[in-house]
Formats: sequence, structure tokens, C-alpha cells
Amino acid sequence: MTGFDGAELKLLTDLIEERFGLTFQGIRLEILESKLRPRLRELHLAGVRDYYQYLRFHPDRDSELARLPAMVTNNETYFFRETHQFDLLLHHVIPERRGALRGRPLRILSAGCSSGEEPYSLSIALHNAGLALAGITWEIDACDLNHERIARAQAALYPESSLRACDADARRRYFVQEPDGFRLRDKYRQGVRCFQANLVSPNGSVGWSVYDAILCRNLLIYVSEEAFGSLIALFARSLLPQGYLFLGHSESLLDRKTAFAPTMMGGAVVYRKLAAA
Repeated sequence: MTGFDGAELKLLTDLIEERFGLTFQGIRLEILESKLRPRLRELHLAGVRDYYQYLRFHPDRDSELARLPAMVTNNETYFFRETHQFDLLLHHVIPERRGALRGRPLRILSAGCSSGEEPYSLSIALHNAGLALAGITWEIDACDLNHERIARAQAALYPESSLRACDADARRRYFVQEPDGFRLRDKYRQGVRCFQANLVSPNGSVGWSVYDAILCRNLLIYVSEEAFGSLIALFARSLLPQGYLFLGHSESLLDRKTAFAPTMMGGAVVYRKLAAA
């Protein structure tokens, strides 16, 4: 098998976009093709059209659709990646809400959390900032489309590659080494809920509450224009008044009409929910 028919690939990618909001162009389409080949062999299917028919009509289509996100998403992540935004939460967002946080937890959503390195890194940062000693508690919800990655997040057992930014002291403080990897200590798992979710589903809700801040970093670059608008609207509905949305460095709302206003914070651009939204 040396190549796929363009029309057949479009059938498949349109289905993926409809279900999950993911779009494929350039190198991402090539990655999809490379992952399709072994899967077609495993299912004894002759080509992409057969796989499309499988996803539409086969009795096992639901389980295959559940497996599909693991094939088509990029799960590159590790502990303490791009922690500057954690500093913004600690030094700007939390102080301005300190009064409200005397009577309720700080609530944060990590959207597109992969295997949990981001929300657990944030939990560690909150502990290290001494918030618990100041009487501030927190709840971190973390969701991802890929159920296999969520299973790893719930187990909190990681390969050494996930700890590439951790020095020896950090490894000792935050993890317990086991035969199969590094287990995050229970202290840093408390208050973090990891769950599978398709954020572009028609239901239009996520998590169990409204949030002070949402982190959605390096997810929007993979979605279609329609899914982009749907996700931003969902985040607006899921945030408290004047809550904050943190995006990745290559993602922006500056040229879009949304329920958010760009705000300079600690030398970086973040997005604040408009009071009227």
C-alpha cells in the first residue's frame, strides 16, 4: 500500500471532523496516513473506504470510534512544561479572587490534558506556593478526548520521558519510583479529577462546575474553524464572570469576535471573559 485515494481520505477526515472537531492538513494528514496503515492491516481492511464503512456500519464501530482519537491526536507533553502561565495564576488571578476563595475552592479546568502532566504540575505549583497554609483549597478538572491517555492520568504512573524537566530533587519530592515508571505522590493527586470528554459534542458542557480559569494550550491548532468557535463559546459558558482563558503560544483570539477580551498579565496575553457575556 503506497498511498491513499484523496476522495476516500476526505470521507474519513470529514467523519473525524464531524465527531471530534479535528482537522488534517499538511504534516498532520501525513501522520494520519502513517497511523492508518497498521490499523487497516490489523482489521484486514483493503483501504480507507473500507475503514470508513467500518466506522459507520460495523457492529464494533463504537469501540473503534473510541479508539480513533488515540490514533489521530498528538500527545506530546511532560511535567512542568511552559509553567509561566502557572505563575500568572499564582501571582495575578488568585490574589484578585482571594476574597471569594475564603468561602469556596479555586476551580480550574485543564482542557486537552492528555495524560495529566499539566494538571498535576499545576497541583504541585499550588502546593509549593503554600496556598493550603493560607486556607485556600482548589479543584482541578482535567479532560481529554483520548480515553487511553485519561487512563494513564488516572493511574498517575509515568515513563521517564514525562519527567524530562525534573531534576533529581523534583523526582524524589513528587514521585515514587516503581518497576514500571514513576508514580505521582498521592498528595499531588488530591483535588484533581481526570475524565474523558469530547468537547465538541452537541451537549455543550464540561466538568462539574464553572471555573475561575481554563487552560487550553496547544489544542485549538488541531481543530476546524467550526470547532474552534464551538470550543471558545463552551469555555465562555464554563467560566465565572471575568474568568480567565489561557491559550498556547501559537493560539490567539485577537482577530476574532468572542466573549473574551485580551488582557496583558505579567508580560503575556491572556483572555478575560467580558462582564456582559
